[in-house]
Amino acid sequence: MIVGIVLIVVFLIVLFFGMPISMGMGIGTLASMIAGGYDFSTLPMLIQKGANSYTLISIPYFILAANIMNKGGITNRIFDFCESIVGWMHGGLAQVNVISSVIFAGISGTSSADAAGLGMVEIEAMDRAGYDRKWSVGITMASSILGPIIPPSVGFIVYASLAGVSASELFVAGVVPGVIIAICLMVANYFIAISGKVACPPPTKFDIKEVWRTFKEGFFALLAPVILLVSLLGGFATATETGIIAVIYSLIASAIYHELHWKDLIATMKETVESSAIIMFLIGMGYGIGYVLTLARIPHKLTEALLGVTTNKYLMLFLIIIFLTILGMFLEATVIRIITVPLLLPILVALDINLVHFGVVHTLVGLLGTTTPPVGSGLMIMSTVAKMKFSDVVKGVLPFWIPLFISLFIVTYVPQITMWLPNLVFGS
Repeated sequence: MIVGIVLIVVFLIVLFFGMPISMGMGIGTLASMIAGGYDFSTLPMLIQKGANSYTLISIPYFILAANIMNKGGITNRIFDFCESIVGWMHGGLAQVNVISSVIFAGISGTSSADAAGLGMVEIEAMDRAGYDRKWSVGITMASSILGPIIPPSVGFIVYASLAGVSASELFVAGVVPGVIIAICLMVANYFIAISGKVACPPPTKFDIKEVWRTFKEGFFALLAPVILLVSLLGGFATATETGIIAVIYSLIASAIYHELHWKDLIATMKETVESSAIIMFLIGMGYGIGYVLTLARIPHKLTEALLGVTTNKYLMLFLIIIFLTILGMFLEATVIRIITVPLLLPILVALDINLVHFGVVHTLVGLLGTTTPPVGSGLMIMSTVAKMKFSDVVKGVLPFWIPLFISLFIVTYVPQITMWLPNLVFGS
């Protein structure tokens, strides 16, 4: 147990002094290996081994595809088309915000890409139309959660590599939960709009000609998620191969729209390398942490302790959700995933909890954590994108915690919702 205590204490001390999370994980792991009398010279090898996975190769591809689409004119066309089909609803552009995120989620794979790219378009459009600023920022933050739930998903890829499950099966499992989240957010938008308590312009008139015009102009942008989903659901490509398809298609679509220049392409590649390097290092470092914790038999001890509290899997899931939500207030979703999945696996197996279903639950809880203070990485991104105070962003997203947590509990306690499509596609 001393090994685990040293790891956590050193990690928190490093964070307290403002050092990067990756460095905190590294120094904490090194200190715990020394405390446990383990050979710390193996740490570099463990980091390399953790990041050496065929499944993880897809992460840079999905990040690159999202970056290209944000700069290649695809994001704006998706938003324009969504405005033409749901702008007539109560809540108008707030509903457009959600539907746009659903479509863009089928391309990006990350909430940060949705928030930073599509989010800027959505907030500016809602500002011009006269919507309450906190509302526009809040729904943009909430809808960005759809990015890693509706396939493709970088979060699912990381979880799959840690839990030893199929990334493709996880991708398919995220489709229906993503739709449920979108519906809950749209219902919340409706009630906010009719409440009369916030600034909300009247809905626009539905115009089939405008739908056709925006569909034609955005055809190649809208075709992207269709191609990726068909590749997955039809079994034509693995998760990694789908990432390659996403990059190739994003380049083709951007070339058709003539909005991606060489300077932009070089910038997107640089951003992709930086983001991918951070994620890969975190994953490798997480493997090192898992190795040390396993040597110290901490997962085994934790399993015994929790199973001593309850063997009811529904109550256990509730306890895990609380635990992960608290972690999410302070840590980034990827870090939470890397640290907790190896710890929780023995408990999940002991209680016969489906690992694919839990992958969706775990990813969703981690994403909800990005919307909660005091740290909330998603809140920080949105504060930068919207140029708003952190506290104002929190106030904006606060009403959307209700539909988001309702979605979480539906997905958690009705596993058939998550699993029926994977069972249909891959066989039960």
